[in-house]
Amino acid sequence: MRILITGGTGLVGRPISERFVSLGWDVRVIGAEADCALRGVDYTQCDIRDADSLAEQVEGCDAIVHLAAIPSTRTHPNETLFDINVAGTYKVFEAASRAGIKRVVQASSINAIGGFWGNDDRQYAYFPFDEDLPLYTTDAYSLSKQLVEEVADYYWRRDGISSVSFRLPAVWNDDTIESRKLRQDLKERVHQLDAFRRLPLGQQQTRLAAAREAALALRARQVMEYEALQRGIFEREAPKDDWLFSAWFYYRFNFWTFIHTDDSTQAFEKAITAEYQGAHPLFVNSDQNSLEYETEALLSLFYPDVARRAKPIIGAESPVNIARARELIGFEPRVRTIL
Repeated sequence: MRILITGGTGLVGRPISERFVSLGWDVRVIGAEADCALRGVDYTQCDIRDADSLAEQVEGCDAIVHLAAIPSTRTHPNETLFDINVAGTYKVFEAASRAGIKRVVQASSINAIGGFWGNDDRQYAYFPFDEDLPLYTTDAYSLSKQLVEEVADYYWRRDGISSVSFRLPAVWNDDTIESRKLRQDLKERVHQLDAFRRLPLGQQQTRLAAAREAALALRARQVMEYEALQRGIFEREAPKDDWLFSAWFYYRFNFWTFIHTDDSTQAFEKAITAEYQGAHPLFVNSDQNSLEYETEALLSLFYPDVARRAKPIIGAESPVNIARARELIGFEPRVRTIL
């Protein structure tokens, strides 16, 4: 099998490239760098927005793994992000169409629903949420991921290209877990939560309301976006060393989810080899929350207005349901906890 991988040298792409080589597949990787250190792959520098160059690279391939993208609102102006993520994805699918390729697997994001990079307090209809949750985006990155899923759906209708768009959460590997001291950080959050929940209820509610107000006031000023970051608004005005503000500003919007690269790799492999038709957005993540904390306790603190449960949430089960990925491609997380 010959596979083209766009962006195959990054955090998600490198282990996928290495895995596919180990399977004996013919792996062609394209990226923005002049060269790469991956062994066993055919590497070419190629801009996915260059239709002619892209057409050369997809020739003779059986499937495409599309990972090349700007991964957040922080590093590029919105128009550049949109061009690379959306126009680039359109050209990847168009190249697949012209080459007769019928399987594309791409990286979408959990943010396709609206959330971490957004500029408002998105309310969710139910937990654990799944792929039926309506999308509501207020930032360019999340919008770009919403639209690449629509591109995939369009090419299924138009040309019968079957695809999976993985709504990836935070992606960690062993090196990032150690270098960022993630275990220590997560344990500290658990300690802070336990101490906070021992406070009188009225004091908890007062502090939660203040943290929510401060966090949402900053988000409303689009401080997560490139231009605001260049002006240093968040750095100047965000409360320092306030874990509760950080919990409201950051952590509640990633739903305490993560995926290890071992599992993102298995997901992409299974999406290439499984039998299915159609275009499918899929959540893939650990089935436990990253804090190994009672999920209902987290939701009662940070999503108190969302009362509906699509199914009972037991213990530290993730508030993001991965049942559809299990059913469609046989995904089963192997790295469920990191603490």
